[in-house]
Amino acid sequence: MAGEKPDTLLVGIVPTGVSIVIMPWPARAKRKAGLEMNSRLVVAAAAETKLCAWLSVSAFAGLLAFAAFGWTWLDPVAGFVIAVFAVMEGREAWEGELVCDDGCEGDDKPAAEAGTSSYSDGRK
Repeated sequence: MAGEKPDTLLVGIVPTGVSIVIMPWPARAKRKAGLEMNSRLVVAAAAETKLCAWLSVSAFAGLLAFAAFGWTWLDPVAGFVIAVFAVMEGREAWEGELVCDDGCEGDDKPAAEAGTSSYSDGRK
C-alpha cells in the first residue's frame, strides 16, 4: 500500500458535483419551513444540510485537484476550512442565532413561556 496513488474515477467526481448543485435547495427549504414553524430543530437540520453541501464542495475540490494536478495536500486543508465552518454553525445553533438572526417575532422567551410550541401538532 505504501507509495500507491489513489485512482481518480468519475464515479466520485460526478455525484459529488451533482450534490453541490442539489443540496442547497433542501437546505433553503428546510430553513424556510423551520422559520415558518418556529422550530429550532428544523432550522438546525437545515444548517446541517448546508454543511453537507459545503462538505461536497470540499470533496469535489479535492477530487478535481488530485485529478488535474496530483495535489493530495488539498484534502486536509479543505477539511480544516470545513471544520471551522462547522464550529461556527454549531456555535450559532447553540446560541439560538440560527432562528433569531432572521427576526423571529416573540422569540425572546422560551416556547413554553410564550404559549407556543416547536412541534407542528401543538405539543409542548
